[in-house]
Amino acid sequence: MGNQISFSTLGNECIHKFRDKINSAENIVDLKNHFAYTVIDFLNQIFEKSKLDIDADDIKFNPDVIDLYIISDRLSNDVEFKKIWSISDLKNVIYKFADSANHRYIHINKHKEKTNKKIRN
Repeated sequence: MGNQISFSTLGNECIHKFRDKINSAENIVDLKNHFAYTVIDFLNQIFEKSKLDIDADDIKFNPDVIDLYIISDRLSNDVEFKKIWSISDLKNVIYKFADSANHRYIHINKHKEKTNKKIRN
């Protein structure tokens, strides 16, 4: 087994801000946007010296899949991304973000009346 790169420390630094953002999310759209933009910022820090261009269509929160997120084919087929993905804990770190988003997603769905009330006012 080769050397594994760890992004846990960087992920832990980002997760606190992310949790603050999603706790203020009033609906699913806000939640998905916070997830996408936080993970994009996280990935841009990792790939800052590369020419990899990551956008909101490349990573999406999806509570209906096992990993709770989907990565676009464009990103997952990128040679540089694939290499880092295979030799690091990147999948697990992104899962932490998705898991936090999923907890908020469940909470929002349980309390839709609060969201609807805010929208009407």
